[in-house]
Amino acid sequence: MASILVVEDERLLGRSIAGCLEDDGHKTNLEGSAEDAVLWLSSHQADLAFVDIRLPHASGLDLLKALRESHPDLIVVMMTANADVRTAVQAMKDGASDFLIKPLDLEAVSIVARKCLQHRRLTQRWKHDQKCKTQEFGLHQVLGESVGIEKAKAMVRRMAQFDLADTDRPPNVLITGETGVGKDLFARAIHYEGSRREGPFVQVNCAGIPDGLVESELFGYVKGAFTDARSNKRGLFEVADTGTLFLDEIGGLPLAMQAKVLTAIETRRIRPLGAPEEISVNIHLVSAMNQDPESMISSGGFREDLYQRLKVMRLHLPPLRERVGDIDMLADRFIATYCQKFGMAVKGMTRRARLALRRYDWPGNVRELSHCIESATLLSGDVIDADVLPGSRVSGQARGDLTAGGATTGGATTGGATTGGAMAGVSHEAIPLDFTQGPISLESVEQRLIRRAMDVAEHNVTRAAELLDVSRDTLRYRLEKYGVEPRRNGGLKRSSPI
Repeated sequence: MASILVVEDERLLGRSIAGCLEDDGHKTNLEGSAEDAVLWLSSHQADLAFVDIRLPHASGLDLLKALRESHPDLIVVMMTANADVRTAVQAMKDGASDFLIKPLDLEAVSIVARKCLQHRRLTQRWKHDQKCKTQEFGLHQVLGESVGIEKAKAMVRRMAQFDLADTDRPPNVLITGETGVGKDLFARAIHYEGSRREGPFVQVNCAGIPDGLVESELFGYVKGAFTDARSNKRGLFEVADTGTLFLDEIGGLPLAMQAKVLTAIETRRIRPLGAPEEISVNIHLVSAMNQDPESMISSGGFREDLYQRLKVMRLHLPPLRERVGDIDMLADRFIATYCQKFGMAVKGMTRRARLALRRYDWPGNVRELSHCIESATLLSGDVIDADVLPGSRVSGQARGDLTAGGATTGGATTGGATTGGAMAGVSHEAIPLDFTQGPISLESVEQRLIRRAMDVAEHNVTRAAELLDVSRDTLRYRLEKYGVEPRRNGGLKRSSPI
């Protein structure tokens, strides 16, 4: 049942329209002027309105314009006794969904109402789906606080400020990074955060299409173009019209197809196989590569002119081993995701498990971490321990668990931290904590501890962060705070004494 507003100054006709709609199961309200209609809508909701063009004081066209501003989702059908084509055209330009000529056929009123309400339901469902996709694939789903990820997210936010929907040549975007770093996630974020979110998002894995089918998949074909072409087929360039086309692993395209893709990008026109004419396409092109583009160009595997067209805006996503500080955040998200998916009740991870994750180099990046947590979630009880982490390369890192020496106060010292066999044989100078000589600055102890960790880690910031059980970014912040820089050839370079 829908709520329908009828605005008609001829009361008898208005009652007839309302009665017809009520017979169809709808709830109606009859008003005789534009002012009364606006007043009623100020405190009520309507799904559809039938509005007469000739009304006292203010015309139906004036009411239509007001409703477009105050109630943009309200569907309006105009009614008039004058079969004036110009009036009908103006009403449709102002946002009317349909136009009825008096004397009215009540059956036509019923049909138009049913058609308009069905269109409204489909529109609402589509908007709901788009909202769900934006929530699922928006930038807020990209986790990470490392410098590289924050830089990439800032660029996506910057692109979201541009009105790319009204231009037929939005800037091409090239996303680079190793396999598993989240290039597809960023591609979707670019689409769903931007002004083209209402258009289609079409993703194609260029490396996964057989060489002989690449052209027909991208550009389509017409019936009879070749033996098995029994009907027309739209290419993915055409399917993505008004939206975003994501060419994943574009480095896997054959050189011959790279030339055709280059032409399509430059002209924004394609020719389906067997078609006599070209087709214009309006797409936002986003592409991704997991190999170094310059190396591929040098080896002759990728066209330099295509690369130059693709990288109008370039996002580089760092590998997970360079963003160790993000691992805990990602792992916690994956635990929550897989607990919900499988009905598990894992509460978290032990310190040994987290340390093992941070020590592993993750050649498969975030995708590998996701699979690792999925397996561990299924094998764990309340908490994930290092022993259930899949693969000896990951779980084996737990053997380097930290052990700390004792600490006493007074004329006391703190022992050095050791980490498994990697630290064997290292001599540790004690840090004095003699409170009998007066107060000891906490910052001075922290500076000395940082210097000690850097010495033991042979000036590797990532390794030192693991020894201190902090993220790499946290340690870098502390190094900058105290003016301490690791030297390339050993030792510490410092601008203030420690």
